[in-house]
Amino acid sequence: MNVIRLLFALFIFLFFYEMASAQQVFERRAVTVSNLGISYSNVGTVGRPNVRNQPVGLPSMEFPRGSGTEHLFEAGIWLGARVDGQTRVSTSSVTNAAGYNENVAGFEFTNDGTLFTERSSLSDSPNFSPSAVSHQDLVAEFSDRRTVRNNRPVPGHENPLYADIRFETYNWNFGFTEGISIVRYDITNNSNIWSGNPNGEVWDEFYFSIYSDMVVRNVNTTVETGSDFFNKGGLGWLDDQYALYVFDRGSFDQPRINTYAASVILGSEYRGVEFHPRRADEIEAAGLPVPHVSPDFWLFGAGTGDFSRPSNDLERFERMQTVWPIDQNREALRNDGFFANGNYIQLNTIGPFPEVEPGETISVYIAFVTALMPPEFQGLVPGQVNDVNQLDNEESRSLLAENIDWAFRLFDGQENPDGTRTRFLVPEPPDVPRIRVELDAGVASIYWDNRAEFSIDPVSGEEDFAGYRLYRSQLGDDLRGTISTSAQMIREWDLPESGAGFGTGFDEIRLPEPVTFPDDPVEYHYRFDVTGMLSGWQYLFAVTAFDAGDGESPPLESSINANAVRVFPGTAPNPDFRNSDPEFKVGVYPNPYRVNAAWDGGTPFTRKIMFYNLPARAEVRVYTLAGEIVATLQHDAATYQGDTRWFRDFASGERLMPGGEHAWDLLSAANQNLSTGLYLYTVRDRESGHVQRGRFAIIR
Repeated sequence: MNVIRLLFALFIFLFFYEMASAQQVFERRAVTVSNLGISYSNVGTVGRPNVRNQPVGLPSMEFPRGSGTEHLFEAGIWLGARVDGQTRVSTSSVTNAAGYNENVAGFEFTNDGTLFTERSSLSDSPNFSPSAVSHQDLVAEFSDRRTVRNNRPVPGHENPLYADIRFETYNWNFGFTEGISIVRYDITNNSNIWSGNPNGEVWDEFYFSIYSDMVVRNVNTTVETGSDFFNKGGLGWLDDQYALYVFDRGSFDQPRINTYAASVILGSEYRGVEFHPRRADEIEAAGLPVPHVSPDFWLFGAGTGDFSRPSNDLERFERMQTVWPIDQNREALRNDGFFANGNYIQLNTIGPFPEVEPGETISVYIAFVTALMPPEFQGLVPGQVNDVNQLDNEESRSLLAENIDWAFRLFDGQENPDGTRTRFLVPEPPDVPRIRVELDAGVASIYWDNRAEFSIDPVSGEEDFAGYRLYRSQLGDDLRGTISTSAQMIREWDLPESGAGFGTGFDEIRLPEPVTFPDDPVEYHYRFDVTGMLSGWQYLFAVTAFDAGDGESPPLESSINANAVRVFPGTAPNPDFRNSDPEFKVGVYPNPYRVNAAWDGGTPFTRKIMFYNLPARAEVRVYTLAGEIVATLQHDAATYQGDTRWFRDFASGERLMPGGEHAWDLLSAANQNLSTGLYLYTVRDRESGHVQRGRFAIIR
């Protein structure tokens, strides 16, 4: 009998030791379906802290996606409660110069080695799932219950809440959701399972917070590092939208886009009611106290008074439960970045939830929202604007406020006859057309299918397709970082009976018969040719579908970025490389190259010249007049997508290259800038071995 008891005791010990420890696998995934590139981890952090030093890789909170305009160092959740008179706070992110580090106190959520699950409601997505909520759901599970991670104690985490979290983020490619990412946290008090006490522990006076270090800077163009990168921020609080927002108040970054970012607490579900100040009447009718949603701020460094930095659980809990004096500090928050004093950390809190019993789950919904400032504010350089009211005002925030409204509308969904809600059910635009672009000399042929015409709106249950619009960017939009937001409509076609446009019909663009292409099963029903394309420049093309709207909703349009293709016109692979006729001669443009050519970026690493009329597989060598090899380029038309920093900084996303051209950044193999002078080059056809020669000049 003693042996049995001993074995049972050993089993219990090993069980709880296993539950208290974790062999964690860290994973970070980014949203790719919208124009907001935001990254989430499976340990509860948001963002990629090192993006400012290593722009290559996943974004942190980039909007527009591919622009380099980032809005977040790192964010995470704080959970706080009183348990048997003891104050406990669990945090997934805290103020730390390097961001997430499992060996630093404050990063207290762990996983058991489980990676993200991805789902999509798009029927043609490889991640399609009938259970998906949005076009891209990212799902993870993590917990604060473990005090040992990868065989090492979790620093400063001796008293967990035993909170298990199911995390889901929802993202769509609608035109009105391009800057929105919604997150749902299902938080379960599982202390009855993990604490060793079968009765569990009640969480009294429970609070939920989103901690964030949001900062708006372009990581491709800024030259500032360290504290100078972070201290130019402007911040604010929108009382009626429960939104904490940030903007660039003091930088001189060029080129630039002026944008906003915000964290928004949309609502929570607690004991059968929507627990949020917006629903105060319902909460009081249920006999519950109305929670507060309020902001808090402190300086990254040694702040004092209202801006002092909480450094332990008692101080963190006090900040969560206290309504911070926003009104007397609004102007300092908005304007301190002008004086390089704006490195403020942010906290957005909802609570208190009176109690959370063992086994009980509450759900909290938040949104990360971004938006452009309207066009009239895009020419402003924040460091040159003395009056903050000229940079940050109700008009400059109009698009942000509109996007936040859409986040609430998505969260609210549709009210059912029994008074319940189906969240995230809203009128939708037609399906995104599938497009293809074919290049010829100076011409881009845009093809698209007709699936949008059979879209059924999920709310009305009716087909409400009205027409198509074709968009194209303008020269130089890529350098300004606005190629995905400034594309202009160049043509529109609509059903005459829809009443939504000019009644043009589709005769101009409809093909006599649908066409397909090799290795592409899509049947394309429409085609439009865009002429006058300039070689070497980047263009963005997109086709959207729109509906007619109804009495309650305005006409809705699919997202430009959902099917956008970046196109680089130029010469196709040289079909007769041995031919000495001028049309088959390799060349370079611009020639001569003058430093800071019109398509160059703002640094020595974002310049380019183009070699053209190359064979499909070629080796390009550049020499000095003395015969020294300066650079060697390997060209393969089948795989070449642009391999210099220029493409990384200004041409993210799907690219269509002409096949017979190759860009070079005018840097030597040792990454040195070339001096003014005449240079020679050879192009060798890697199939035939035939060589052509030429020369070009660099003028500084």
